[in-house]
Amino acid sequence: MLGHGYVNALKQAKSSVYGPEGEKIGTLGNIFMDVGTGDADFVTVHLGLFGAEECFVSLDGAEIAHGHLHVAFGKEKIRHAPPLDPAGTLTDEDKHLLDQYYSRGAPGAGSAGP
Repeated sequence: MLGHGYVNALKQAKSSVYGPEGEKIGTLGNIFMDVGTGDADFVTVHLGLFGAEECFVSLDGAEIAHGHLHVAFGKEKIRHAPPLDPAGTLTDEDKHLLDQYYSRGAPGAGSAGP
């Protein structure tokens, strides 16, 4: 999770999102914060031609460098994330579903597939 300072940094500019190998994945969409802590725990990323596809990605292992978000997951992993409404509110069930999905492909977890 990224704290308040990082959330503010992301809100300042339309940030590009990069994967673990430094490849550009897409453009930052919405930022979702944990109600209890106020820290960001998920964001959406606009993928594909003209950013038409918007998918959720976990901020576990993410960092901000030079004004851009670097996430721990590649484009294909993000593209196959559970299809949730990026304009809606994330429920506890939605977060649990996303946490389960991304923990299967977390670096060092042994499985990188969708």
